[in-house]
Amino acid sequence: MSILRFSLGLVLGGGAALLLVGSGTSPLAAQSPSQIQLAINQLVTGVTPFTNLRLAASSYQNWGSGTGAAGYGFRDSGGVIQVKSSGGSWTTVDPTGSGDLDASYWTRVAEATLTDETALGALATGVLLNTTTTGVPTIYTGTSCTNQFVRSLSASAAATCATVDLLTDTASTLTVARGGTGLTTGTSGGILAFTGTGTLASSGLLTANALVLGGGAGVAPVPLGSLGTTTTVLHGNASGAPTFGAVGLTTDVSGILPGANGGTGNGFFAVTGPTTSLKTFTFPDASSTVLTTNAAVTTAQGGTGFTSYTIGDLLQASGATTLAKLAATFTGNALISGGVGTVSSWGKIGLTTHVSGTLGPTNGGTGFASYTVGDLLYANSTTSLARLTAPALGEVLISQGAATAPIWSSTARLTNLNLGANLALSATAPTIASGFGTSPSITAGTAAAFRVDVGTGGSATSGVIGLPTAATGWNCTVEDLTATTANAADRRTVQVSSTTASATLENQTISTGAALAWAASDILAVSCVAF
Repeated sequence: MSILRFSLGLVLGGGAALLLVGSGTSPLAAQSPSQIQLAINQLVTGVTPFTNLRLAASSYQNWGSGTGAAGYGFRDSGGVIQVKSSGGSWTTVDPTGSGDLDASYWTRVAEATLTDETALGALATGVLLNTTTTGVPTIYTGTSCTNQFVRSLSASAAATCATVDLLTDTASTLTVARGGTGLTTGTSGGILAFTGTGTLASSGLLTANALVLGGGAGVAPVPLGSLGTTTTVLHGNASGAPTFGAVGLTTDVSGILPGANGGTGNGFFAVTGPTTSLKTFTFPDASSTVLTTNAAVTTAQGGTGFTSYTIGDLLQASGATTLAKLAATFTGNALISGGVGTVSSWGKIGLTTHVSGTLGPTNGGTGFASYTVGDLLYANSTTSLARLTAPALGEVLISQGAATAPIWSSTARLTNLNLGANLALSATAPTIASGFGTSPSITAGTAAAFRVDVGTGGSATSGVIGLPTAATGWNCTVEDLTATTANAADRRTVQVSSTTASATLENQTISTGAALAWAASDILAVSCVAF
């Protein structure tokens, strides 16, 4: 293998000489064939500073015998500057340019004077505290807040210890799992209840003086719906809430109440009645035998001595210590006293011997014991009668209307007059059923006659009037009071038909019998008789 060796000497400006030595033996040192050794000599001072020295990209600057990635020193790794110490590995310098990332020391002075360093491993475990006078870090050994917390630290790291103030040092709501309730509000008058193994809830308002009922799993307690009264007791209920109620003597009591407590002391004693209201029974204040139905109670014991009766029997004293039965008799008989010391009997009332006084109207009588010949009786109120004395000859009895006494009068006043079974006269104003033009009217007279005013329009030839009910029908006569002399000879108004409650009137031409229209406002005088 041939080795090329060369050397080139140059004299540079400023008294400096540059010597480039190729591969092979050089005056400075032996190098590998891939290296070039640069020697610069300042002829005057022997030291030549350079302002700029540029290496190719992705190149190395090594120390010692190692070169490239195998050596140590500086290198350009794709634009990232990395460093490597002998025996170490390539490490990237902080990209921000602020310093090495893998420092083992905490630097307390300028990097140009890295002479005072403290190894972190030399410090104890704890919080580091800076010393303002020397800048030497130390471990904080100040106040120990046992079972407390640090409320504040001074500039020298002196702690102020305090217990926890739940109002000011805590936030949110303390849960049940932490010994709290998990609630921020509750119902006034309610209580806390576990609605789950780890959940508290407030019950509703508990009624004053009411019993509290358990709600079961997951449900808060509730008050009993009733407070009861001074006369009720609490009754159990296996299937629901207990209730207040009166003591049921047939279902809520066992045993036999003794006489000393107001009972009978006997479980086979029963009393019946009263059924509607409180009654008082007074017993003798001595031991005695109670009367029973085993034998008839005698008269001396206040009984009758009888055990059976016939329906209708009456009991009466037949002696000072005996009773007798008076059997019922025929309908219509009355009980008549036989006098003092004599039994009574059934018999008829003697109106001449057994009645006194005057029977009043409220008892079916009149209230009068005598009359004047011709008197008439009439009711002058709902419970009394009065006498109307007979008047002079020829007067007739006139009704004065409802709730008014009648009077005798010499003038008869009749609305309808019935003669026989069918014939009748009526002064009652009829009604217009149909016809007689537009808006006709009727005026009642003072006798069995009336007036019909024909309405406007001038085309009406007939009309129907409504009348009181007659036995068979009505017979009406009509006269047109406004017919003029010129047409009176050949004009008439007549009745053409009737029913028991109406009559039909028609205006006709006499000569032909054809219907003829009335003139507007013609006045018709009508008189009707029922038959």
